Amino acid sequence: MKAAITLLELFSAFETSENGLNEDQVRRRHLQYGLNTLPKIPTKSLYSKLAAQFTHFFALLLWAAAVISFTIAWIDPASHMLPIGWAIVIVIVLNGAFGFYQEFRTEKSLDALRNMLPLKVRVCRQAVEQTVLAEELVPGDIVLLSEGDKVPADIYVIGAFDVWVNESTLTGESELVSVDALGSGHIKSLLYSGTYVVKGDVRGVVYATGKESRYGTIAVLTQSVESGESHLQREIAHISKVIALTSFVIAAGLIVIGGVGGVELWKTFLFALGVLVALIPEGLLPTVTLALAFGAQRMASKGFLVNGLSVIENLGAVTVIATDKTGTITQNKMEVAAWDEEEIGKPSLSLLDAALLCNRADAQNGDPVEQALVHFAGNYTDVARRRSEVPLIGDYPFDYHLKRMSTIHSTSQGISIYCKGAPEVILTLCDELITPEGKKAITEGEYQKLMDQHDTLAASGYRVIAFASRECAVVPSSRQEAEKGLVFIGFIAMADPLKGDIEAAVGLCHKAGIRVLMLTGDHPLTAAAIGIKAGIIASKEEVTTGEYLEKLPIAAIKRLLRRNHVFARVSPEQKLTLVTLLKEMGETVAVTGDGVNDAPALKRADVGIAMGSGTEVAKQSADAVLMDDHFATIVKGIEEGRAIYENIRRFITYMLSSNLPEAVPYVFFFWMGLPLALPVPLVLAIDLGTDIVPGLALGLESPHEGLMSKKPRSKQERILNASVYFRAFGFLGLITAIASMGLFWFYLKAHGWGGEMLEWSDPLFLQATTLTFAAIVFAQIANGLSCRSSRESLFTIGWWNNRYYWGGVAVELGVLLLLIFFAPMGAIFGTAPFDPIYWWAVGAVTVIVLLAEEARKGVMSYYRK
Repeated sequence: MKAAITLLELFSAFETSENGLNEDQVRRRHLQYGLNTLPKIPTKSLYSKLAAQFTHFFALLLWAAAVISFTIAWIDPASHMLPIGWAIVIVIVLNGAFGFYQEFRTEKSLDALRNMLPLKVRVCRQAVEQTVLAEELVPGDIVLLSEGDKVPADIYVIGAFDVWVNESTLTGESELVSVDALGSGHIKSLLYSGTYVVKGDVRGVVYATGKESRYGTIAVLTQSVESGESHLQREIAHISKVIALTSFVIAAGLIVIGGVGGVELWKTFLFALGVLVALIPEGLLPTVTLALAFGAQRMASKGFLVNGLSVIENLGAVTVIATDKTGTITQNKMEVAAWDEEEIGKPSLSLLDAALLCNRADAQNGDPVEQALVHFAGNYTDVARRRSEVPLIGDYPFDYHLKRMSTIHSTSQGISIYCKGAPEVILTLCDELITPEGKKAITEGEYQKLMDQHDTLAASGYRVIAFASRECAVVPSSRQEAEKGLVFIGFIAMADPLKGDIEAAVGLCHKAGIRVLMLTGDHPLTAAAIGIKAGIIASKEEVTTGEYLEKLPIAAIKRLLRRNHVFARVSPEQKLTLVTLLKEMGETVAVTGDGVNDAPALKRADVGIAMGSGTEVAKQSADAVLMDDHFATIVKGIEEGRAIYENIRRFITYMLSSNLPEAVPYVFFFWMGLPLALPVPLVLAIDLGTDIVPGLALGLESPHEGLMSKKPRSKQERILNASVYFRAFGFLGLITAIASMGLFWFYLKAHGWGGEMLEWSDPLFLQATTLTFAAIVFAQIANGLSCRSSRESLFTIGWWNNRYYWGGVAVELGVLLLLIFFAPMGAIFGTAPFDPIYWWAVGAVTVIVLLAEEARKGVMSYYRK
């Protein structure tokens, strides 16, 4: 198809018209062309992903251990290594299946979150405007696009006014491209899928969808698959490998030492294997990933949708929130509160004309400010009739830098131009003003009087809009010509109430050590009034304008950014600059935005948050989407981010706390000649059997009450710091090791053991090792409860409010009983029921660990005071 096609030829080629397609045509074309979706990049098959679970670093170590176990059993059948080999194989299979399930569920969860925000588009079908999913578009559809919309397919433009498009997704160039309708003589009349309308309104005919679009043909190059791997997950993977490699080096060294010292090969290897298996955190990485995915789902239930798992850890570290005002701090429910002639009860016809004509909205659609102006004018005149009497023939859309917009209308007397915008801008363009006595020149005194009137309104928190007009004989040739020599008509003050929970949410941010900056295009007096009411600032002296910002050196701006502050009349470029400087200062920045021009700042931020009511450009650029546009929901998201990070630390502490009691029996076995209190199969049963579900449940712990009373953590803060290591190994692990080894030794002595080495098939040995296993499992129940908080007592946070943990305990006990009383499992893992009276001792281990941890927390609380 040639670019020089005419409109009639276009309609003929696609069997469509200005009225669009009918339902039968749409249905048949769906069958012919399929859905308007891009081809997916080939990913690993399910079989490949399943195989990967059995060939990663930890799995290879365990496979090696199994092979060596089988080899030693073949060389020396009396070594008892055969059941150990089979136990390792079973654990590898179970762990691989569990890891595969976690990965599959995580991917499905992220897909579900992304699908919660489907791209929708306005179309005209059978002369009726309607909204459909972008994937339902077919060639021949008439599409309607406006500022901020993503182009959903390749389109021929058949109607346009002042359209500018961002094609950087295709060309890599950020410079905007001008587009106009077919037949206009303009060089470009095509819009491509994946680009964005930055300015103007478009009506077009779809000519290519899905893989047939220009974007579709290069989708493999332009799309990327998000791995979902965050800095946090990389750190955990690194920690896991360091622990595993350290264990491997220790184990290999001991094999060498044992060989030189004449220790039996199987005994040396058994010790090395026990240390290796005890210290490897086999289930750590997949458990972290699944906990993050659950966290993302929990955030979604609160109206906070994240685009990737890395967003969650950044949220928990946020130190500054840079928020806009309208719709986030305020309700975005604009209504006219005052106007110049309010004292006489009715606005002038000139003001009503300006309000309804310099306006692109109607009662149902458009910017909330303009909709409020339409509603205001509608109380006094017939808006539709008046607009038909004075038709729009051109406009100059609102410009962030110029802070105004203008419309051009045809009248019976000639041409009328209406202009509205920031009062300080509009007044500088006016030579005269309208008074009851007629027009008069704007003197310096009149100008100051008008600005004083404006300041009074703005100081009350109103958004004040100025209106002006002029008459001319012909359509102006430029914006500059159109907007000179205006006649000032008057002010209209708009009220936008604060959201009901904003003061409490801002107060919670201050309590949590998070600074709040408000960045707005409003007048500084309006911004100050809102900032003070919301609790962001204490006085109007804490407001800086964009104009003044331009004059400040970088060092001075950074000083302003070190405290809560309000920036008024700022441009999108200045917003980006402020975010960049905050990041240079080492802050973790969350930024809110909803418009096309907010996209750069959203991308630059650590956490870019788009409004659910915002443009597609903003949503595509952001890391998260705020479905209810509430500032308070951002605070909830930060609280969830903090909670998830704490939860990860909780279950890592829980998993590590069993490592010491798992390793200690091998020290006694190798160096002191005591019977092995915890054979390798039972170590694996703890790490990949009884510990997994309760550990995962700790990852679902709800935020604790004092969580938002702490200062934000640094993004560089390690999960495994000195206090975590001490608590896991030097306290919880040590108590568990003493209790479990004490029970092992006591059980042997109570049953007549005289210090000799026991056969592994000896019933006394099997019972004693099973008792040790049960003691560690019951200690882990207490450890899990203790790990719910590193500082707060269980009597403070509550015993029963994490139902997932108690469900995990039920699974843990079920696995324990299955391994002890189900004979086939007992034969594989080397277990046997011990004397029932010792269940009291096993239960006492739980109580001892809990009492010790409560005592530790009490001492810490006393010294903190």
